[in-house]
Amino acid sequence: MKIIPWALPLFILLMILLMMVSQEAAGDEFKVTPAIAVKQEYNDNILYWPSDTQHDFITTTSPELNITDKTERMEANLSGRLDERLYSIHGGLNATDQFYEGSGKYALTPRLNLSGKAFYSRDLNVTGLALTNVQRARQDYSVSGDYLLSEKTRTTFSYDYLKDNYDSPTYTDLEANTMGIGFIHNLSYFMQATKARGNIVYASYNMTGAQVDNYEATIGINRALNEKWNLLLDGGARYTDTKISVYVPIEEVGRSQGYGPIGSLALTYAGEVSNASITIRQDVLPASGITGASERTSSSFSVDRKFTYELSGILSGGYFVNKASAGELSATRIDEESIWISPNVRYELTKDAYIEASYTYNKTWYHVTQETAERNLFLLRFRVQHDVFH
Repeated sequence: MKIIPWALPLFILLMILLMMVSQEAAGDEFKVTPAIAVKQEYNDNILYWPSDTQHDFITTTSPELNITDKTERMEANLSGRLDERLYSIHGGLNATDQFYEGSGKYALTPRLNLSGKAFYSRDLNVTGLALTNVQRARQDYSVSGDYLLSEKTRTTFSYDYLKDNYDSPTYTDLEANTMGIGFIHNLSYFMQATKARGNIVYASYNMTGAQVDNYEATIGINRALNEKWNLLLDGGARYTDTKISVYVPIEEVGRSQGYGPIGSLALTYAGEVSNASITIRQDVLPASGITGASERTSSSFSVDRKFTYELSGILSGGYFVNKASAGELSATRIDEESIWISPNVRYELTKDAYIEASYTYNKTWYHVTQETAERNLFLLRFRVQHDVFH
């Protein structure tokens, strides 16, 4: 089991700093919560291959530690989890996934809020593009904030750094830098419960043999339709500059520029016993594991309902389309469609323990090779936690 050299020491340092801060802030809410979960699943296509599918039973044991600290001006969260995966048939795939995360928010002044996140994981890759079971090390760091310019206008800013490293030479490593600035203006003086939005984003995606620079500008609205429904709508355009220096079978691909529409729509419902959301998005995003980016259209939904105090259920699903022409956004042609759907039922045994069962169906159409891959995943999980200090 490999651990990134500085990730764990950094995680421990963040925990120490958090404890020091909490000691200085009398009366704050400080909690240390260890937890453990045991998961049993059956997967009928563990490698997610179009042919020669292999099935297996997988047992995963997940010890976890969560630390939270809240004051009037600050909120900090730290967590670490190990997933020990044991395969019944394919023992060579046994592995330990690692997840470490630290996040925080701080109100520097009544007008200025700052937040940040540091995340590291070593796990099986899951993206909008369908990939086989390859180990990926991911680092993700971000800082953001907002400043109140006036009673009705707020400005936002953000920076995110992402790095993916794969254990297989078949897949291409990724380094991404994303910066954005935005404005939010309250339109309540002529349209109740409505805010206007504007965002400008620059993203640079660097991969072996390719660099993609993407510039975006959008405008939109955020409107509360009533007490339960909320609409968020953004629309705009992008300019993408792609440089590819790898050799493809037909020709040596160089540089290309292109324009295109982008946008997103999110409709959410928040009721007393039910919640729901629908999200649709069109954008250019890095094709993680592949040399280049793809034009991605995605839609997803989620509906959850509390049937009783102990029993609840969630139904979620999504549909992804990833496309790119060779030499424009990617070194090779990308043309894939993927769908997934997952019903989930959870029963709360106590306030600190639950058991849940779920089923997930995945299907991907690889239009370039005229192949399809399918997966059925059945899962049963038990989780228990306990606050040892609060």
